[in-house]
Formats: sequence, C-alpha cells, structure tokens
Amino acid sequence: MSDAESRRSRRLLAVLGAAVGAVVLAAILAVFLRGEPAELDAATPEGVVQRYTQAVLAGDADTALSYVVDDVADDCDPVTVTEDRRVTLVDASENGETARVEVRVATVYGQGPFGPSEYETDGVFVLEGADGAWLIRSAPWELSACEGMDRDVR
Repeated sequence: MSDAESRRSRRLLAVLGAAVGAVVLAAILAVFLRGEPAELDAATPEGVVQRYTQAVLAGDADTALSYVVDDVADDCDPVTVTEDRRVTLVDASENGETARVEVRVATVYGQGPFGPSEYETDGVFVLEGADGAWLIRSAPWELSACEGMDRDVR
C-alpha cells in the first residue's frame, strides 16, 4: 500500500470513528434529556387519571384518594404498588356524567440475560362527573389505591 493510500485509509477510519461517536453521544443525550411527560389538563378525565396514577406509583395514597369518589375512598383499605410500572394512555371517552379512560400498563420485573422482563395489560378507569370535576369510580387492578377498587363498573 502506498503512503497516499495509507493516509486515505486512516482519514476514512477517523471520519467513520467520529460519526459513530456522534451517533452514540446523540443516543445517550436523547435518553437522559427526554424530560417528563406533558401534564394533561386536570379538568379532563385523562388529566385526573394521570395525576391519580402518578400518586399511586409514588406511594402517595392520600393524594391518590383525592381523585376517587367519596363512597369508594371512605371504604378504602390502601394498598401499595411495589412493581415498576409504566402507564400509557390508549383512549378516553365521555358520555354525559361518566367517562372511560383506557390505558396500557407495562409491569417490569426481573432481570434476564437480555434485560428486564415485562408484560402488558390493558385496563379501564371509570370516572364520574361531580360538581364540575371528574372523580375515579374504578381503576385497573394494577393501579388500584384500595382493595376492591378494581371492580368492573361500566
């Protein structure tokens, strides 16, 4: 190989190395700087479910119960969510004084040779309108703040 070809090869390797480094750096920055999800309007069923879910996952039963209808909250025997869960909004609909918010709940557990394992389930929150606000009547079992709150009310 001539001296010119050797320099060209080294230059090409340096450019490829810099490109790979830039892609890796961009991926790392994207993961660490992606921020929190957008806050939904608290006056909507989706916003109520978002705040309730954040409270349940943070172990804040008092805040979670502030988003629950009184008769359910009064009979509450609080439970603590111990698994790592991610919740995604699937759909929401209102019908007069009731609303349904459908979510997908991913539960992450264990550590296997290819990373953590997880499973997904779909769930429904049922809400009722009360004095211009929305309150939760029932929640998916994975996100219930109370025993028995996961009854299927539709």
